[in-house]
Amino acid sequence: MAGIRRRPYRKWLSFLSRGEMTSRDRDTVFLIALRVVLVIAAAAMVMLRWHFVDARGGYRVGHPSPRTYLARVSARFADKATTNEIRDMAADRIVDVRVRDSGATRLVMSRISDLKNSGDMNFAPEKLREIVNAMSGDARKRVIGAVIEISGKNYDKSVTRSEQTAVIWDNLRNADMPQAEKNVVFQLTDALLVPTVAGDDEMARRLRDDVTSHIPAMTREIRAGEPLILENQVVTPETASLLRAGGYPDAAVPWRHLSFVIIVTIAWSFWETWLGRRQESPFSRREWIYIAMLLILCWTAQTVPSRWEYDSLAILALAGWMFLTLPPMFAFHLVLGGGLIGYIIAFPGFTPMIAVGCVICAVAAGAAFIAIQEASSRIKIWANLFSLGFYLTLTSSFVRWGFGLPISAWIVIINLCLGAFWSSVVVAVIPLWEYIFDIISPLRLLEMSHPSQPLLKRLQLEAAGTYHHTVAVGALSEAVADRMGMNGLLVRTGAFYHDIGKLKRPHYFVENQSFGDNIHDRLAPGDSARMILSHVPDGLKLADDYKLPHRMKDFISEHHGRTFLGYFYQKAVDADKEAGGDGSGIDRADFTYQGPTPQSQETALLMLADSADAAMKGLKNPLEGKADVEKLVNDVVNSKIMSGQFVDVDFTLKDINAIKNAMVDALMSMYHTREIKPLKSEEKNNFAPAAPPEPNGVARAEKT
Repeated sequence: MAGIRRRPYRKWLSFLSRGEMTSRDRDTVFLIALRVVLVIAAAAMVMLRWHFVDARGGYRVGHPSPRTYLARVSARFADKATTNEIRDMAADRIVDVRVRDSGATRLVMSRISDLKNSGDMNFAPEKLREIVNAMSGDARKRVIGAVIEISGKNYDKSVTRSEQTAVIWDNLRNADMPQAEKNVVFQLTDALLVPTVAGDDEMARRLRDDVTSHIPAMTREIRAGEPLILENQVVTPETASLLRAGGYPDAAVPWRHLSFVIIVTIAWSFWETWLGRRQESPFSRREWIYIAMLLILCWTAQTVPSRWEYDSLAILALAGWMFLTLPPMFAFHLVLGGGLIGYIIAFPGFTPMIAVGCVICAVAAGAAFIAIQEASSRIKIWANLFSLGFYLTLTSSFVRWGFGLPISAWIVIINLCLGAFWSSVVVAVIPLWEYIFDIISPLRLLEMSHPSQPLLKRLQLEAAGTYHHTVAVGALSEAVADRMGMNGLLVRTGAFYHDIGKLKRPHYFVENQSFGDNIHDRLAPGDSARMILSHVPDGLKLADDYKLPHRMKDFISEHHGRTFLGYFYQKAVDADKEAGGDGSGIDRADFTYQGPTPQSQETALLMLADSADAAMKGLKNPLEGKADVEKLVNDVVNSKIMSGQFVDVDFTLKDINAIKNAMVDALMSMYHTREIKPLKSEEKNNFAPAAPPEPNGVARAEKT
């Protein structure tokens, strides 16, 4: 319906409605499948660790502890058991709370007042009153006085009749009067008094609560290495909480940890694939599989030793392989995020160790920019990786000290040995990754750029001029790449192989011709163009035959882009007109390289270096100064820009100017150009820079 926005999820499944899948659709499905594989791998490691470690050797509340658990860090925690015991003791001291009955109290006070003022004994039985009235005056006075005294002192000290009886006899025991009078006093007092105090259970409960609430929680300090619970001791809920706080998961299925790992892995995988697709040269499927496999290997290497609470430092291997084979910025995010997920999987619930892993991943990802940047030899790479492992050991020890984790000489020695081990594994295994996944490392580039390589030896023997041209282009492009912060070794190696297609017909190119014999003078313009253009597909075929990396093929196919051979085209048009035609039958496509145009900054830089070297060697007169070199470089760069060769490369104007300046400096150094004053003042410079000739010596061949 018109006006309804298309739902975002439809673009992911648009191929279902079309009935067919484009290349972009297949890439999207592949990346989704890759994320699923990573999530399944992470979840599987969580469950496998639980199955083989926690489920078999974990603790359960109410069951004997399977082993003695030691505190991993020094900590202070609330001792609930001791606190509850002290509070219970305080509460038990409060037996009851008694409150006064105001009505009963008024009644007793009224009886005491009447007895004292008027001798009223109506509260007593009649027979008892008769006994008292029958007494002599002194005896009756003593009896009534004793009743008033005892009642006034004890009217609020009894709850029950039995308590009241005991209180009266306690007061009469030492009274100075005959026993007969004591008996009368007791009976009168007992008749006068009634229980005026009652027990209040609700008030007693409130008082107990108030007393216990004012008793602070008892704290207990435990140092790293001290036992939290001994083997075969029953695990109480309080002890289980203490163990979980110490990073020891119980034997229950870790649903929360599993869910957390899955969510984090999914979120991070979207970030990484987004970064990967933003690369100048997006990764191939084999490279994505390589990335996923290394992550899974690293996670496994981190998880297995965690059974014994050790950090394997597998992040060192991940950093080595990633930074040696992938763009540095992408490798940084990959090592930082992927390594941290590995620590989360390996140490469930152990927050201090995950914090240590977070710092280690950050240091590994950041320091790898410097430590693995230089790759002049295998031993250099090993030494750099070992140095990185040494710094990771120092970092780990420092952070452990900060979090109160145990540090010992044994742990430091193990970490140093792991650094040496992983450095050796990286150097030893990387050729296998290169062979399986068609990736390029500095080691492979160094091997490929050595003159003893089969293709380079063929160039030296069969096309010596082309070989010297590639060496010059390699030196020029590497110098500029280093100034621009690009991968100079990659550009130089690509320069060595970009013209290998000329091996099929080396004599068709001017740098391989001698004695002024130019075969193009005897060929039709169309045939000459066909021979010149064919060195690109011929080079790609040779690259397949010699199993060159895919990255090298990019330099072969893109170093001319969609360059147009204007000289041969115009020559063909002129020949057609001489034959009676109008030149319209000459197809420009037959005189244009099939491309593609450069897709990366490295291949674009090689195109410029290739054209600049050809232009320098195609000059009839030597350059006299820096201004002439700048003019030549400007003409070369501007011609490529105007012909649309850099539409797929994100060069800025600042980058273009920097490339020009770097190329001028490199050419001045390589060709030793300097200003030369003529011997005679009347001599004039006959050099007039023209539009740059076609690369690879085409223009020179045309003019010879």
